[in-house]
Amino acid sequence: MSPRERSPRGSDTERDRPSILGDLSLGAQLSLRGGREVVLRTVLTAIGVGVATAALLLAASLPTILDNLAQRHADRMDYQVALYPEPPAGDDTLLVGLADTQYDGRDIHGRVVRAEGSNPPLPPGSAEIPGHGEIVLSPALADLLGDPEAKALLQGFDHHTVVGEIGPEGLMGPGELAFYLGSADLSLENAGIRVTEYGGEPRAVLEGPVILLIGVVGVVVMLTPVVVFLGAAVRFGGEQRDRRLAALRLMGADRRATRRIAAGETLPGVALGLALGTGIFFLGRPIVESVSVSSGLFTADVTPQPLLAFLVLVGVPMLSLWVVLGSMKGVVVDPLGTVRRAERPSPRLWWRLLLLVLGVVLIVLSMDFEMTRRLGLTGAAWLPLVSIGLLAVLFGTTAALPWLVERVFGRASGGPLSLQLALRRLGAAGGGPTRAVSGIIVTVAGAIALQSLFANAWAESTVVRAETRTQAYAEDEFGGSGFQIQADLMMPPADNDPVAAVSEVPGVEEAVAFSTVWGVADSGADVVVHVADCAALRQMADLPECSPGDAFSGVPGLAAGDTVTVRPKDERAESAWTVPRLTEFEGPLVEHPWHTWGHTARDVVLATPEAAVLPGEIATRSSVWIRVDPSVPEMEDELRFAVVALDPTSRVDFPMLSATYSAMINMRDALIAGALASLAVIAAGLVVGTVEQVRERRRVHAVLTAFGTRRSTLVASVLWQTTLPVLLGVALAATVGTALGLLVQRVAGIPLAFTPIDTLVIVGAGVGVAFLTTLLAIPALLRTMRPEGLRSE
Repeated sequence: MSPRERSPRGSDTERDRPSILGDLSLGAQLSLRGGREVVLRTVLTAIGVGVATAALLLAASLPTILDNLAQRHADRMDYQVALYPEPPAGDDTLLVGLADTQYDGRDIHGRVVRAEGSNPPLPPGSAEIPGHGEIVLSPALADLLGDPEAKALLQGFDHHTVVGEIGPEGLMGPGELAFYLGSADLSLENAGIRVTEYGGEPRAVLEGPVILLIGVVGVVVMLTPVVVFLGAAVRFGGEQRDRRLAALRLMGADRRATRRIAAGETLPGVALGLALGTGIFFLGRPIVESVSVSSGLFTADVTPQPLLAFLVLVGVPMLSLWVVLGSMKGVVVDPLGTVRRAERPSPRLWWRLLLLVLGVVLIVLSMDFEMTRRLGLTGAAWLPLVSIGLLAVLFGTTAALPWLVERVFGRASGGPLSLQLALRRLGAAGGGPTRAVSGIIVTVAGAIALQSLFANAWAESTVVRAETRTQAYAEDEFGGSGFQIQADLMMPPADNDPVAAVSEVPGVEEAVAFSTVWGVADSGADVVVHVADCAALRQMADLPECSPGDAFSGVPGLAAGDTVTVRPKDERAESAWTVPRLTEFEGPLVEHPWHTWGHTARDVVLATPEAAVLPGEIATRSSVWIRVDPSVPEMEDELRFAVVALDPTSRVDFPMLSATYSAMINMRDALIAGALASLAVIAAGLVVGTVEQVRERRRVHAVLTAFGTRRSTLVASVLWQTTLPVLLGVALAATVGTALGLLVQRVAGIPLAFTPIDTLVIVGAGVGVAFLTTLLAIPALLRTMRPEGLRSE
């Protein structure tokens, strides 16, 4: 019995408090002064805790990121908050025209502006209102315009004078392409909308139950491997620690003291890891500005929410101590050794299955809104339930792996020597080898469930119009000449011929243009007036003979000399137009498939320019029908910006293969960014864990090498030791992940579907990461085979 165990009962109270601090202090000193190997263990633990802390701080920044994105989106609202009817022009009014477009598949946020007074509202991020022909660019768009390869983009913007740069407050991210263009031609009669201020109420970036569900699943799936890795990191060097504790038992420490010493030995590594992780997080924040996912994020966006940051900084040490103390419950440290050298009890299965069952029950319960209402849970109260359920299933999957390894490999024998060494290690090392790959397993299971849910939600929110580009263009053909594209110019230039401009684009085969105004006849009938030459009019309808000065219509009661009140759009300024002599025709009007209003001769007037002498104050909208060869490279971008050069507020409708709900696109970008961060954490953790395992076995490797074992055999044994749990765990993860994905789809009301190709890709990625990180540990393995490894203290 140790002196502390023999101390009088009355002295326990006096010694209890000092002994706790003393034991913790002794453990901390051992971790820092216990020799090179102990210090190396502390450093490895610090690296593991640091990586996990940085990842958790990044996750704690998610609310701030979403809030900042929503706020910036709200701050630059313009037409969404415009008053109707518009206020009169004044000193504080600004005309805004929509000029959104695309380049190389990337969206460009564009606005045309014109100040109507001396004190108009400034566009967010701009220090001034650009004048006529002046443009303010986002940094990303300015860089792109400086690229000589962006010829199509230059065609649309190189004739404007750059006078400024849009600041962060006017951009969704550093990679967003955006511009403000000044134009004296903008008016309410063409593309203008009058605003007196910018900004509206922030709205959630992620909306809708399915979007929220995908977001919750994504966060849980990406954070669970971090927590699993954190638990593995604080167990680094567990066998060496137990031998040191056995020595302390021999010197008189009791079992409670050894637990406190073990906790104290962990604290320096955890504290150093917290500092390291915080440093990695803040030093690595600027990297987000270079991540080309969507528009990216500003460095200031990645700021942890204070309460969540506090929980991370407090929760990481608490979790670390809990893992260390929990790992010692099954270890009896005696003065002459530990039970790790004796027979281990077989892992129990019941509580591992209980986790899986509990998770399934919570997920089903969370989606039963009637049941949650009876339990008093309203609104988004289902989110915590589904989060806890997912965590229970994923941790249950991880917990089941040691039991499977024990059953499958614990009693296996035979095979080459390298395989026998690996099987012996798997059978004797308990959960050590499985902990190293737990992050991979839980990631594969969660990723399969997430991918199946997201893929089917994506399919539900996507309208597929064609399988190939050629097919999409063929299906959109209209008119006698087989046009596929319509370009609408809200501010058509008076001195430019749009047909001549677009005809210069490579791939354009034919183009016709016409102008449009809307009107009301004296009888009250709505009338659409299209003005074009005879060649264009014949493309629109089956007309009799046509010559300059002719007009055609089948509107009942409309005759020459009648008055039609015309306007450019909506309820803008109106003017009277006298109807010229009309030739009747019958039949429907040819229209672009996306702009079909069902117009016929009974509500349309087709007129040549000589016949349609419209009032000068009426601004017309021009449209161009274009037939192209879709096989010509970069035809779409060149055609789009040829039209933008004519009118920045124009819109060009190209045939699309598919269309997807924008919120799903944003969610996809967020999941890609999160997956990259999670994969980096997993890879780093697996490298550190594998190196730590190799280091713990250095004496065994040195002895085997001294007795003539080939180095290739030892390298192969380490590969077997990692590969076998990974293959078994991936099979388990694929089964659980598929079942979990189908369950979540079922309770979310999404049609059940299985994505085998995506599952195989995820499984292959998990196995590949495990294999590559094991290869990175081979140099450390080769160093353990040197004669120096035979030394022992």
